Amino acid sequence: MTGDQQGSPPGPTPAPDAGSTPPPPDWSGAPVGWSAPLPQPGPGSWPGQPGDYQPQQQSDPGAYPPLPGYPPQPGYPPQPDYPPPGYGQPMGYAPVDYGAMPQYAGFWIRFVACFIDSIIWGVALFVAVLSILILVGLVLLPVVGFGYWWYFWWKGGATPGMKVVGLRVVRAIDGGPIDGGMAVIRELVFYVELFFSPVGLLGFVWAAFEPRKRAWHDMAAGTVVIHSN
Repeated sequence: MTGDQQGSPPGPTPAPDAGSTPPPPDWSGAPVGWSAPLPQPGPGSWPGQPGDYQPQQQSDPGAYPPLPGYPPQPGYPPQPDYPPPGYGQPMGYAPVDYGAMPQYAGFWIRFVACFIDSIIWGVALFVAVLSILILVGLVLLPVVGFGYWWYFWWKGGATPGMKVVGLRVVRAIDGGPIDGGMAVIRELVFYVELFFSPVGLLGFVWAAFEPRKRAWHDMAAGTVVIHSN
């Protein structure tokens, strides 16, 4: 090899023929770590796109449809029974134990019960008056005079005369048993009706016209008299 050949520069690259295929691009000059873009997915390839999501049939008809990538959702929680336990009757209505429409006691049957009780009460008062001679009546008379009606109404809901004809006094709001305070109010108004005639007698007659057959002492104490059998 001669010295001219060693020092001469390389000649120009010959141009490709017009009909030949161009060479592939040279990626050697691309930045480090860079690569050719990947092909993009077509329609329906992404989750949730039409043609890709198929809802599954759930055994629970109330369950939500499953979402892509999430576990199936639970169904609606069971509804509690209605009405809930412990739910009482609305105010002003008798409880279930007494029937939807209790049979209220009218004027005449209450008059018969009161007449029987008056006989028993009168005999007890007569005994109490006679016992004053031996000082026992000083205690017995007020106990019998005031405690007769109050005690039987409070403890049993009926005096002996009311039990004979099958009557019972109950709370007007819900048909439950009355307490001692209601019995006291009922007896005080009862005595006003009994001893302050003739105006007081209107309180007894009022039971013949009132829709729930209540006398004045019933209205004052919040009670009604019903048939117990």
